[in-house]
Amino acid sequence: MSVDFSGTEKLRQDLQRAQRSVLPAVSKVVSKGALNVKGQILKDFLSSKHFKGGKSVNWASVIKYDLEGTESGAKAEIGPYIDQDGFGSLVGIAIHGGSRGGGGTVADPLVALQAEEPRFVSAIEALGGKILNE
Repeated sequence: MSVDFSGTEKLRQDLQRAQRSVLPAVSKVVSKGALNVKGQILKDFLSSKHFKGGKSVNWASVIKYDLEGTESGAKAEIGPYIDQDGFGSLVGIAIHGGSRGGGGTVADPLVALQAEEPRFVSAIEALGGKILNE
């Protein structure tokens, strides 16, 4: 019995080439999804009558996302930057409420992430189809 492995080197090269071309596109999808989640979190804070900030907090500069590309993909961390100007304790109160009542008027950021999930999955699926057709 003999086995023909003559095409494996070409397959390896094709897979490496596909990985190099797909990673920048994946990073763009992750970045867009993170931006959408950030936008929803910002909207949630700005729509709260108690935590819209007024003069004390500029939520647009406080809610951030960091994107990191790796050899195998991309990841983003999204949410309020709680070390800024000592307002960090307000984030927990805004989302979960305080021990003496009050607060809890801002949606948990997980809600924004869950809302983005179908769009993100569709974008990744479309990207996969595009790469396979190249």
